[in-house]
Amino acid sequence: MKKLFWLMSLMLFWNCAPKYFLPLPKNNTSNERIDKARSFAEYYYNKCNTKDFSEIQGYVMDVNTKKFGFSPEEIEKYCSKKTERYGKITVGEFNKAITVARPTDFYDYFIFKAKLEKSDSLKYIVVGLFRDKDVIGGMRFTGTANPKLVRTKRKK
Repeated sequence: MKKLFWLMSLMLFWNCAPKYFLPLPKNNTSNERIDKARSFAEYYYNKCNTKDFSEIQGYVMDVNTKKFGFSPEEIEKYCSKKTERYGKITVGEFNKAITVARPTDFYDYFIFKAKLEKSDSLKYIVVGLFRDKDVIGGMRFTGTANPKLVRTKRKK
């Protein structure tokens, strides 16, 4: 009887649990926002392909993201690692736009397919934009269409 109770409770919990990622509402998915995310990803990976590790200019970025994720040293480290493993990386077609299903919903993810020179596996480029002012909050290169949201502590 206990096993049946736990099994039924688990099934009820599993069915009632919300999805973590939801499709982005149409009023937040404008072509302008998609183009902004795509142009940033193209700009960044063009810098990688030409080995230009200077500071990113022309895009409004979150202060902490610019300081820790897109400093010239971080760009050089990231680009050399990705270029060595995958070769030339280009931004492909738009895949989808998603948002996190939480009450503090302020961040949207725009996901593009990546074209790789050395690998045939399917990879994705995820660009995050803050919803209020379209400030770029980050970018990831991932193997799944849903971004990984685990934050890691940065070593100083």
